[in-house]
Amino acid sequence: MAIPAAAQEQPPAPAPAPAAERTARTAVDTGDTIVVTARRRTERAQDVPIALTALNDEQVAVPGTMGLTQVAQLAPSLQITATNARQTNINIRGLGATPAFASLGVEYGVGIYVDQVYYSRPTQAAFDLYDLERLEVLRGPQGTLFGKNTTAGAINITTRAPSFDPEVRGELSIGNYQLTQLRASGSAPITDTLAVRVSVTDTIRDKGFSVNVRDGSRKNDLRSFSVRGQLLFKPTDNFSLRLIADHSDLQQDCCIGSMTTVRQTRLDGSAVPNDFYARAARFGYTPLPIDPFARKLDLNRPLGLKVKTDGISGIADLDLGSATITSVTAWRSLSYTPEIDADTIGLDIFTDAGIYEKQEQFSQELRIASNDGDTIDYVAGLYYFSQRIDDKIFTKYGPDAALWIIGPAMGSTQASAGAQAALNGLFVDGTARADTKSYAAFGQLIWHIAEGFDLTGGLRYTYEKKDGFFEQVQRGPTLTPGQIAMGAQAIRNAFGRDIPRYTAKTSEDNISGLLTLSYKFTPDVMAYGTYSRGYKSGGLNLNATGAPPTIAPEKVDNFEVGIKSTLLDRRLTLNLSAFSTEIHNYQSQQIDTAVALTAYIANVGTVRSRGLEADATLRLVPGLSLFASGSYIDATYRNFENAPCPIEYSVPVCDLSGRSLPGVSKYSAAAGGEYAVGLDTDSEAYFNLNYSYRSKFNATYNLAADAVVDGYGLTNIALGVRSPDGNWDASIFARNLFDTKYFNTIGPGAFNTGQYSGGTGDPRTYGITLRTKI
Repeated sequence: MAIPAAAQEQPPAPAPAPAAERTARTAVDTGDTIVVTARRRTERAQDVPIALTALNDEQVAVPGTMGLTQVAQLAPSLQITATNARQTNINIRGLGATPAFASLGVEYGVGIYVDQVYYSRPTQAAFDLYDLERLEVLRGPQGTLFGKNTTAGAINITTRAPSFDPEVRGELSIGNYQLTQLRASGSAPITDTLAVRVSVTDTIRDKGFSVNVRDGSRKNDLRSFSVRGQLLFKPTDNFSLRLIADHSDLQQDCCIGSMTTVRQTRLDGSAVPNDFYARAARFGYTPLPIDPFARKLDLNRPLGLKVKTDGISGIADLDLGSATITSVTAWRSLSYTPEIDADTIGLDIFTDAGIYEKQEQFSQELRIASNDGDTIDYVAGLYYFSQRIDDKIFTKYGPDAALWIIGPAMGSTQASAGAQAALNGLFVDGTARADTKSYAAFGQLIWHIAEGFDLTGGLRYTYEKKDGFFEQVQRGPTLTPGQIAMGAQAIRNAFGRDIPRYTAKTSEDNISGLLTLSYKFTPDVMAYGTYSRGYKSGGLNLNATGAPPTIAPEKVDNFEVGIKSTLLDRRLTLNLSAFSTEIHNYQSQQIDTAVALTAYIANVGTVRSRGLEADATLRLVPGLSLFASGSYIDATYRNFENAPCPIEYSVPVCDLSGRSLPGVSKYSAAAGGEYAVGLDTDSEAYFNLNYSYRSKFNATYNLAADAVVDGYGLTNIALGVRSPDGNWDASIFARNLFDTKYFNTIGPGAFNTGQYSGGTGDPRTYGITLRTKI
């Protein structure tokens, strides 16, 4: 719950400081600076001409949270919309990925790196962020050094390394909704040259936020376990080898939204044909009232989600004196297994539906970086990435499908015999695979032209090839000749025809890079200007939608200017930036709602994001630390003339040119602080408060009027007592203190019925946390 460092310096702090002078810890405390590795070298954050936010473990690993949730509340330019772990979209400055259902062939514009290893799927970040050294949110294209698909920015996470000084940390949190969270880490030397570190987290929230009225069971619970083990081999001062192995296991009975609206009338006044309520009436079925924050569901099928990730990596550093050679080798795997009541109501339209996904990747990076050159600093390297994704895409139709989807036969209240035979038991079984191989060479040079005046230039050459296949098999009870004569086979083919295996492949190369000028007017005031050219590789459509099998890569032009300053004897830090980013061949996720919800990708023309960002920290009196940050983002389609219309229009194609991009709040802000006061020489009391706000945004790719998420603000607090040296800490916490009712996302139901459902944000949670450190 500590305040964000916001990549700033803090005032010099003599050691040891009296308890009353203790303030929130920064990302990496090295005296009076915050250290980051945004340019693949260790630097003071205020010396780096990049817009970034730096957070530490205490700020990210707050009780009861998972993944990047807390990060998005402290870094306003970062916005995350999620239906579940797989269907998570991460945007920076309004760019990255369009909110929609995840697609096999989609690439994401915000790169996630953990200990210098690229995580290609957002699902891989669904673990407990604990025992971190720092987390950096880098805004704007980062394609030169971070490389693959970072057209919008990067999230760079560094975990704590093993230490030759023994240490043990542990914490226990207990809260409402039957939350129990255990976290622990320890490090110790094995020999004079070998050290070990182990980190373990176990989070259980047995009482889910929602209740299924059909059987009284609780849904949207949380069970997460993760472990990370490390070995550090350091035989000399010039060489180190760090081996890391990790495993995480996430299980939830989730993730179904609550109904937010049913559109029955179009904008031209005409009725929506065959709407949700009309279909429900055929069964005499009464849906739950539209009251999403009653947090009630009506489900008659199992609901569950399992995500497992594993990884092994090795980081070797060899210091040659004038330069350091680094090798990063990594293998990772992901398994995603859902159970979904896909119709979201108490009927058997679907008996099951979903996507089983397995992903495996290997990467190798080799680079050399100079060690503090007088005139020139440089980084150069080679990169290889290989990935395979296997998807099993399935839809099973139930006994209520025919009447719900097709309707009653003429003169009857029931579905025709042909329709019933066609859909009851129909199993549409799809298989998709995508393979990616990427090769890159990169270099970045910093020329110290004069005192305080630097020119930075970087280039990256990328060659990438992808290939994959898709096939679909229609299964189900054998049809009789009479049923076939009644049209049963034709109906089956309309909802899940046999599709012989087809292949898709693409290969491309690209040169991206940047040019930055920075000047220090004083040691504490720097201005910079940047032009960068970014690139996101093309993709594959491997599904049954009939969309083009390949899509073109994105190309990005970004202009940015900024000021970084430390004022008032280092008691005030103030950073400002302005940017304008234009993406050509923008890759937008789309959804085919005609049958089931199937995602695909399309190039939709050009988009532009421009805006302003500011962040500041202030420490005027001992014990009091304040922060504020905010952003204004104007992200729009420059041309998108052939967009699929939402259901409120009676025409199939709409022109979205000039309208705001989905998933983007125009205004966002965060503010708060901490006040600590000494009780005696051995303890201090502290109060921590932070508030975050996001303005409204549209959560669907086609900007449906019924998918607008209203703006909301969240308040989190912590109140506690701790020792000045951090050896013990006891606190009470509350997240979403005022129980604000908000949505993470809103989307349409299947079959164009006018029904929309939203994923409700977490209600107020509270509890106690006990921490100790040895």
